[in-house]
Amino acid sequence: MLFTETMSIGERFLNSIAITILGMLVVFTVLIIIAYSLELLRIIFKEKNTKEKSVPEQILQPVQKLVPVTQENVEDIDLLLLITAAIAAEEGSSTDDFFVRSIKPLAQKDNIWASAGRQQNMSKKM
Repeated sequence: MLFTETMSIGERFLNSIAITILGMLVVFTVLIIIAYSLELLRIIFKEKNTKEKSVPEQILQPVQKLVPVTQENVEDIDLLLLITAAIAAEEGSSTDDFFVRSIKPLAQKDNIWASAGRQQNMSKKM
């Protein structure tokens, strides 16, 4: 004979709701414990020096020869100005402290579809 056979329908309903609430409380308690333990691990194993990885020293070398402004290299100068401003913003310094001497493209690590997807997502955010 089962314990629930002696209960009425209303008692069974209340008992089932109590068991459901107890199960949900256990699940959310475990999730909260996991969230706090992950936060603690993030604090313990936090990366120490993030500034060293940001900009290689080759980029920060001074300019050897200044390029005269002509109609052909105006786009290149605009690109250099943008890159210089981005490096200065990342470093938190002034653009007077360094010059971008050269720009070398990096080899593409991902396939073309991944790059196109990232560019599409970035254009949607702007």
